[in-house]
Amino acid sequence: MTYPYAAGAADHQELEWLGGGTMRILLDGDRTGGKFSMFRSSAPAGAASPAHVHTREDEIFVLLSGSAVYWVGDRRFEAGPGSVAFLPRGVPHAYRITSDADLLAMSTPSGLEGFFRGAGHDLSTPKPPGWTVTPETMGKAAADNGQIILGPPLDLDGTLPADGYPKSGGYVAQSDEHETLEWLGGGLMRILLNEQHTDGQLSLFRSSAPEGSASPVYVHHKEDETIVMLSGSGIYWVGEDRHELSAGGVVVVPRGVAVAHRITSDAETLAVTTPGGLESFFRMAGHDVSQPRPDGWQTSYELMSQAARATGQSILATPLEADEKIPEAVLGR
Repeated sequence: MTYPYAAGAADHQELEWLGGGTMRILLDGDRTGGKFSMFRSSAPAGAASPAHVHTREDEIFVLLSGSAVYWVGDRRFEAGPGSVAFLPRGVPHAYRITSDADLLAMSTPSGLEGFFRGAGHDLSTPKPPGWTVTPETMGKAAADNGQIILGPPLDLDGTLPADGYPKSGGYVAQSDEHETLEWLGGGLMRILLNEQHTDGQLSLFRSSAPEGSASPVYVHHKEDETIVMLSGSGIYWVGEDRHELSAGGVVVVPRGVAVAHRITSDAETLAVTTPGGLESFFRMAGHDVSQPRPDGWQTSYELMSQAARATGQSILATPLEADEKIPEAVLGR
């Protein structure tokens, strides 16, 4: 079961990771009812994973900045900022960072945090002299957490040692390949992964939201929602609680709990819904920017209410001002 949760950037556990980079555990399975875990890495150019296979979870990469090469089965992808990769369990993969990168990663279901904690060093504790991530520590952590190390990191012209494993699977898209919708306040909503990409497990969205844009008070009846503030700031109301989030903050909203937000400075956010499917609401209430825009079109309270009724959401009240609370009259609805 998922419970409401909010954390600021300074609240996340931090680990030293590959190449001397930093791995932040934004959410572990205890915060998401086991549905997924979420991580954010600062990875220097040259950092590279070994070739490996997950036996328990699918893995997702969102490259927020920098560049990387991904190998997935018998395919090789050069990924830039804004790209996404969905890597299914059972399919060999590896990556190499080709310019300093900010990388958001997820595993679904949760559990990958056990591997990172086993192979990384918790920066809140003294670092043993000479400590570094080694093939031996990664191999042990992998064996303890349902992963198989197939070989060392690949050179840029390398190929995966994938004999006996599926040669294809997964999904990789660059920033200009995402379905993009005009959304609240004239901002943009990008659908990075829909339920077809993840076999229904989750959907993943990235939004550019201008200062002053605000959602109505709403509730999901089918999905839990998690929001990560990548940049900027905003206020998030979750039931009776009010959270002021800045860059690096995260909030978890279980289904059935009233929620609303107001952006207080231009923001980039990432949202995950479990299970997948919320894209149908965004498509009905937003405008596909690849299509001609009807004269005078804008996302409206009425349009969002219609889309909500059709997709298993409820719109409970109009947007809140910064000093307001969700009305008690709608909290139990």
